[in-house]
Amino acid sequence: MLYGAAALALLAAAYLFLVCPHLPRRDMGPFLGHDYAHRGLWNTSLPENSLPAFHAAAEGGFGIETDVRMTRDGALVLFHDASLARMCGIDRQVSDCTLRELRQYRLAGTGEPIPTLNELLEAVDGRVPLILEIKPDRRVKELCAKVQARMRLYAGVWCMESFHPLAVRWFRQNAPQVIRGQLAYGLRGGEAHPPTALSLGLAALLPNAAGRPDFIAHEAKSDRTPAMALMRRLRPWLVAWTVRSQEDMDSLRARYDLQIFEGFVPRR
Repeated sequence: MLYGAAALALLAAAYLFLVCPHLPRRDMGPFLGHDYAHRGLWNTSLPENSLPAFHAAAEGGFGIETDVRMTRDGALVLFHDASLARMCGIDRQVSDCTLRELRQYRLAGTGEPIPTLNELLEAVDGRVPLILEIKPDRRVKELCAKVQARMRLYAGVWCMESFHPLAVRWFRQNAPQVIRGQLAYGLRGGEAHPPTALSLGLAALLPNAAGRPDFIAHEAKSDRTPAMALMRRLRPWLVAWTVRSQEDMDSLRARYDLQIFEGFVPRR
């Protein structure tokens, strides 16, 4: 009995060590007081991750959460999916295209091209905070290094987040001054993510061991997990995604520090 209790205590201590975020938590004051438009303030006429959607968010005083990918020739573009099929109707991977090739495609049947990170930064110009989700296909270190090199020249407030623990770890090791977040979802795998070994690891927040994130960005509808119960006791910053109604936003205020929303315009 004594040995069993000791073994359980060791396992609990090991798990706590693995999932512990960056503590004590760092100042995220510049990010607070903003709700974050998921892929910009898009709607039926302004496609997601388009410059007009980013302009609309900034003009409305909303922070922006967007997705950074890298083209075959190393350009940084803002596009959610690995494939162009859903948004552009083309069965190609973003990472297989050059920037010149991508620029010929248009978003969701509109005249809007796929924007670059440079274009976003010029459009926002520091008016609102940015959350950049790093979406590596294969070249994780190269993508992270390129994002950091570009963002060093940007005077506005920004942070990074990623599902990929190696991306979060890269920033921990190479740009520790940058606020970093680990994306996660619950035991069922999250939106459009079927349950896998990786999703179970994310649900248990085991990638925290690699990146020691400043915040956990968790799918709000699947956050009733033992790992998140523990996180609330450890008190890192917590970010909810993706919030789709004012009612949900209001109910989540007590549980999350920041919220990423889409499909409605929050009350100010």
